Amino acid sequence: MAAPIVFLGGLGLAVAVLFVLTRFGDTTTQGESVTIEFDGPCIDEALPLIEARAHQVGMPTTLVGRTMNTTLPDMENARVLIPKLLVTTGAFALQDAAGQTVFTNADIEDVAIDLDESGMPVTFIKLDAGARARAREMTDADELVPFVDGASFRPLTVASLNDDAEVELQSGAGMTADRMKRAADLAIVLEHGPLPCAIRAGAVTASQIPARP
Repeated sequence: MAAPIVFLGGLGLAVAVLFVLTRFGDTTTQGESVTIEFDGPCIDEALPLIEARAHQVGMPTTLVGRTMNTTLPDMENARVLIPKLLVTTGAFALQDAAGQTVFTNADIEDVAIDLDESGMPVTFIKLDAGARARAREMTDADELVPFVDGASFRPLTVASLNDDAEVELQSGAGMTADRMKRAADLAIVLEHGPLPCAIRAGAVTASQIPARP
């Protein structure tokens, strides 16, 4: 899959731009320094994934127990949007017509954002070799529906999956900037997920100590 290259402006695209740069270059966020409290029954297992998501958007992090010291992206409402992104579960499922899950996060080889045929941002999931082998044993005409955290996306056929082993997740309606951010957010949580249980992001407070890069 080609590296996703998008020439779009505006603060609304900050997360999307950082997703691209942190995969194909080097960047560090330049917003407010804060501490974020996390909590949940599987917090020890979840924290490495949460930290990886933070790094994906260019955030330097220092973890002390369940507290992350970091620098937010310089974008509007970052105190709300970034913690929400970090604790999104990111559970992927590809289900058949009977509602049975046939592929999950364990079958993902790679994730990327790109533009579809109409020039709109989408998130692509590439399935691994084992999943591709199982797909070849299925009936080409069968329809599969992608889900992320229970939200459904446009169905695809097994035949289309066998063509390129890619699942396309549309970014919904609205302004291109909003769609770009949704596509990037999906890619981030799927690349570093799913979280093993529900995690809560608690207090976000200003910090006088910058996180280590």
